[in-house]
Amino acid sequence: MTVDSRTAPQTAQAVDVAGIPDTSLRSALEFAVGIAAAGVKLRPPLVFPAALKAYLKFDRLDRPSLHAVRRAVVADEDFRCRIGAVASIELVDEIGIAWLQRDEGWERRVSELHAAVRDAAEEATTAIALRKAERRREAAETVASRANAELIGLNDALTGERRRRQKAEQAAAAASAESNSVRAEIAGLRREVDKLVRRVQAETARAESADGLLAEVRGHLAAAEKTRDEILAARAAASPERRGDEYVDRGSSDHTIVATIEAQQTSRAAVRALEQAAAATRDLARALGAAADGLSVASPSVAAAFPPASGRSTRQIQPTRTSQRKPIAIPGGVYGDSLAAATHVIRTRQAVVIVDGYNVAKLAWPTFALIDQRRLCIELLEDMVRRNGTEIRVVFDGADVVGASAGRRLIRVQFSRSGVSADDVIRAEVRALPATTPVVVVTNDQAIVSDVRSEGANVVSSEMLLAVAGRPLSR
Repeated sequence: MTVDSRTAPQTAQAVDVAGIPDTSLRSALEFAVGIAAAGVKLRPPLVFPAALKAYLKFDRLDRPSLHAVRRAVVADEDFRCRIGAVASIELVDEIGIAWLQRDEGWERRVSELHAAVRDAAEEATTAIALRKAERRREAAETVASRANAELIGLNDALTGERRRRQKAEQAAAAASAESNSVRAEIAGLRREVDKLVRRVQAETARAESADGLLAEVRGHLAAAEKTRDEILAARAAASPERRGDEYVDRGSSDHTIVATIEAQQTSRAAVRALEQAAAATRDLARALGAAADGLSVASPSVAAAFPPASGRSTRQIQPTRTSQRKPIAIPGGVYGDSLAAATHVIRTRQAVVIVDGYNVAKLAWPTFALIDQRRLCIELLEDMVRRNGTEIRVVFDGADVVGASAGRRLIRVQFSRSGVSADDVIRAEVRALPATTPVVVVTNDQAIVSDVRSEGANVVSSEMLLAVAGRPLSR
């Protein structure tokens, strides 16, 4: 049943032209069904009138079906407009296009077209009509599939572009972080090189000073030996029958000889000590030179500070002493820098604990006077000895400091002499102990840490010592 727009109420939305049979609009109605059937397969599916669902699988619409489809299309103005926008002459005949698109004067146009084809046969044969309907359906499906494929392709391209951008941002962040890490490492290597250069220069100067002092002591020793030989020769030439006053002179000569021999022995001991100190200083200078040469790859300035002598590369210089001491083993399951590890090494039997005194004292009592810092540090270490039986040696800078004293019963207190740092005393103490004796050094000084570890000693931080002693720092 058609609706005449001239007789329809003014508020009605459905508009149709009267007098046009459903069969004259077959191409438009079957096109609408074909679009609906193709739209079901899309994702998301196409919105179409629910009344068309019953005819989606029809190959050809009969007269009742044409009428039902026509009412559904007329009732859904939005759907009619959408399919009218894509209708073409290849898929829909002229009267169907005019009915769907409804341009200005469409009613008259539909009536004219219907009158022109009224006398024509509705269809030449049923087979021809079926082929037309099939072509229209296939064309509709092709159009819908192509649009869907294009949409999927655009979505895939957008997703791929987002992934490429994310990877590029991650790569840029990683490159920036690696660049910063390399810069920090290079800066650290340069600081180490500069530090080694200064230490080598200082040790070289000390070696030269020790050589000069050694030559002076050897001169005194030679003079003392000459004096002794002269006195002995004069005594041998004297006669036992001389007067009593000569025996007095002889007694005085005996005292002189004894004093000379004692001075000679003292001088020889000093010579040996100086020779050992000079040798140790040279060894340290050679080791530092080798280390600096190894770091010269990172900092070319080291090569200029240590030119090779006699055409030989400094890479051939090796330390003359290699420690055989082994560090105290940490039990399984215990972290090396934990409180449990520090407690274990400090309480190890036969171990000698060497404490960098001011490093601990100034950390634990920073607001106290220097003499009070030393006193409190020594009392703390003595209390550890009472509780754990640990052998502890503590080293402070400056034997000439007011209040310095080594008179302690439970621990050994040392003060470095003038011109010598406590750091050097600690290194010398470690080297002097037998390789079979476990050694633990307590300090936060990284220069000492590096040196004593190369000697096989364990290192405990000052904070850990205070924690083991029951006086952890407040956070």
